[in-house]
Amino acid sequence: MSKLYTYVLGFHEQNIAASDRWLRIAGWAVLVCALAALASAWIRTRTLSAQPAGPARSNGAARVALLALFAAIALTFVSIWNRGVEVNHFPSQNMSEVLVMFGFATLVSMAVLHFVMKLRDAGPGWAIADDVLLALVALGALLVNFESESLPNAQRDLPPALQSYWFAPHLSSLIFSYASLGIAGIVCAVFFSLRFWLGVFRGGHSVWSQVLVFALLWLVPFTQLVTIPIFLVTGLCMALSRKKLPAAEAFKAIERTMEQVSYRAFAVGIPFLTAGLFMGAFWAQEAWANYWGWDSKENTALVTWLVYIAYLHVRMLGGYRGEKAMAILLVGALSVFSTFQLFGYMPDTQKNSLHKYTEFNVPAREGQQGQAKPSSDQAMVTPSQR
Repeated sequence: MSKLYTYVLGFHEQNIAASDRWLRIAGWAVLVCALAALASAWIRTRTLSAQPAGPARSNGAARVALLALFAAIALTFVSIWNRGVEVNHFPSQNMSEVLVMFGFATLVSMAVLHFVMKLRDAGPGWAIADDVLLALVALGALLVNFESESLPNAQRDLPPALQSYWFAPHLSSLIFSYASLGIAGIVCAVFFSLRFWLGVFRGGHSVWSQVLVFALLWLVPFTQLVTIPIFLVTGLCMALSRKKLPAAEAFKAIERTMEQVSYRAFAVGIPFLTAGLFMGAFWAQEAWANYWGWDSKENTALVTWLVYIAYLHVRMLGGYRGEKAMAILLVGALSVFSTFQLFGYMPDTQKNSLHKYTEFNVPAREGQQGQAKPSSDQAMVTPSQR
């Protein structure tokens, strides 16, 4: 609880770095964005029957949510800029810095998707989906930023192997792709949670939904921080409105909307994932005369890309829609999480990977092949005071 207090109210402290202060101020903007988006969704739901077909009417809460989103993006960018000045390199060397970048990329992805998808122009129902998605993304970004505050955040020089013009674009492309594809994964989680609870309250359980919800909740570590709240909140909403649930045909329309939203989020993310992989290969060729190192992080990134290519193939050529397509997209989202988080801490990655996250009590060894000992210019420095 003390950590939460420090994160929310500690931006006025004098002994924290400028990057941390700006990040905490950004946290307030993200919180306002989430609450305003939820309020907008509630207002639209209450007036849904009175609105005609066509573009959804705007409301004050929706405008506040959008302004808060852009404010959060600007404030987080200022935090990242200050962090870059503090460490004198692109700030993506340790997990704390990477998480801040991921939270920023998530907010930027949501802003891009908001204008690319133009859900509010498609009708009131789509506008509600846009508001709910914005609220979920904002809450996720807030959680990511809070988690970054609890991690070691050493200020140290960048190892020579990472002092390359490929470092910033390679990392930025992959992080932005993970954020966009993560948003698609959130939509998938809501989709299958909705189908599960609809089966509970209406009957006709979907075996696929039950299996995938089980996988969401238990099989992939740490995803429970996202999936369990989505699962429980969806169930609570369905329980409270079980006497006023729309007809089955209306739910099918909602599912079609969610499937299209997830596909558009995928369409934004997959080019950046592809570009990130190619840039990493070119960088490796320039640095070590080897396009591919076959460490665990590279392999899982390749598997993730292949899963998404399979999704694109079956959707475009096989005509997959609805539950089948969303199932493949969900597997891709779980693979993204495994690549982004789990395999950064696998034993093989810790020993000799080029993608090891640097922690404050471990000598920097990023970019080193094999078991070479760290050189003197990679010695550990004193971590910054949070």
